[in-house]
Amino acid sequence: MSPLLTRPGRSGTGPAPLVERLDALDRATDALDGIAPGSEVEAARELLSRIDRRRALSAEHTVIGLFGATGSGKSSLVNALVGTDISRAAVRRPTTSAPVAAVLGAAGSDALLDWLEVEDRHHLDGTGVGLETAAAPQRSGRRAKRKEPATTPGIVLLDLPDLDSVEAGNRAIAERMTGMVDVLVWVTDPQKYADAVLHQDFVRPFAGHDAVTVLVLNQLDRLRAAERDGVLDSLAGIARADGLDQAPVFATSAASGEGVDELREHLISLAHTREAAASRQRADVRSGAERLREAADPTGLPAGTSAAEVDTLIEDLATAARVEPVAQAVGASYRYRAAGRVGWPPLRWLRRARPDPLGRLGIGRGRDGDGLERTSLPEPDAPTRARASGGVRRFADAASEGGSDPWRAAVRGAAQSREEELPDALDQAVAGADLRAGSTSWWWPVLDVLQWLAMLTWVVGLGWLVLNAALAFLQIPPPPMPMLEELWIPIPLPTALMVLGIAAGILIGLAGGVIAALTASWHRRRAQRILRTRVADVAHNHVITDVDAQLALAEETARDLALAQG
Repeated sequence: MSPLLTRPGRSGTGPAPLVERLDALDRATDALDGIAPGSEVEAARELLSRIDRRRALSAEHTVIGLFGATGSGKSSLVNALVGTDISRAAVRRPTTSAPVAAVLGAAGSDALLDWLEVEDRHHLDGTGVGLETAAAPQRSGRRAKRKEPATTPGIVLLDLPDLDSVEAGNRAIAERMTGMVDVLVWVTDPQKYADAVLHQDFVRPFAGHDAVTVLVLNQLDRLRAAERDGVLDSLAGIARADGLDQAPVFATSAASGEGVDELREHLISLAHTREAAASRQRADVRSGAERLREAADPTGLPAGTSAAEVDTLIEDLATAARVEPVAQAVGASYRYRAAGRVGWPPLRWLRRARPDPLGRLGIGRGRDGDGLERTSLPEPDAPTRARASGGVRRFADAASEGGSDPWRAAVRGAAQSREEELPDALDQAVAGADLRAGSTSWWWPVLDVLQWLAMLTWVVGLGWLVLNAALAFLQIPPPPMPMLEELWIPIPLPTALMVLGIAAGILIGLAGGVIAALTASWHRRRAQRILRTRVADVAHNHVITDVDAQLALAEETARDLALAQG
């Protein structure tokens, strides 16, 4: 493996190493599975697989592919570059139907050519006057002014089928090779240099690959001298429009040899650096990351859910869980039980005709209850169910505001992934709440004792009056009846005791009702807090956690795509 692929990037703001960028693209691809279109995710995985395979093969060889339309003279140009006829198949057929390879530096090339699926291989042995001679180190008795590499670079020069071939298989081979070679050489001619098939279908998708792209205007001998500059400028302008801002443009004639040496020297210089494969891979990773970003841009989403959004969701789910009716039942239950202890004793039995409000709902016992799995609350009606479902959707939409459509859909999917479990979870949250259904207050027994004393008072007064009436009926002289002379109207003591007892009982009952109402209000608010806390736990477990995880994934994916883009 070439050290160029693994050396660390420069400190500060320098580009990230290729290995880190590949790992980042791999993570981003996995994260976008199910969010971005499947075709884009699959294309990114194929790209990563192709790069991994290429890095495992010879780093000493630079694979240079010549692509072009029918009649552009690729085969003739390849022959001119290598200095020998390697494309003899072109004599029998008007177009190349299978890749033909000219190989300089045989060691390690076989596995690479097998991966490229190139069967027709021509190993250059140094006897020609073309590529292998130009690539050899120049030696003389004098010291050279420019230091040359100590070894001859490995080169695999490919003559590929026509891009516009009427044979679908030929075009498929050419398309496959565009993703596998290290250097892309687009060969055209004065008649087809602006061909839409070449530029739109092939050149433009490789925008940003300037470092490993070469454009060649072949068959220069067919142009008059006065026309050449204009055609070259036009081709250069089209290349810039294709997104190749720095890719060089060469003019050659395979027939006359004009410009062939310059093109050959440029290709050899690319091979000498052994940087072409790494440059191609960096450009591919950047292009792959850009395509994924265009398909499902993870930027624009908030870093997490806000407190206001969470509160709104909890409010919607609390409504669906009937928190307020249950809390009111808690208060009513306290008043019901308080009245049974501090109400006027003669009327307490009337309370038994009505059930405890909480007992009727089957809730409030919590851990001390019967372990109910469901409450006896009626099934939620359509508006209540819509409030819960709509609340989840509104929460997801608010949490993903500003994001791209694929990510907003992903956040909504995460929010609704457990929506079917919400009704049971909310019901169990209410059923399992410890609402202190059997709690009492210290003042209950105090008022209860006072009530019974008041009752005893009026019973004594009533009994006394009845006894005197019975004695009078039997014509038995009753004992003298004490009178309360201090009042503005003298009243018999038994009558005063009866009136006092009844009045005291009623007043104690009224006072107990007021105190019970105030205390019941506190119990209702406490029940609201407990139930909302449990509903909030359900919201976090079934909705918020998944949404936050999706937003965190988007943030990580955005960082990975940025790193992959370099």
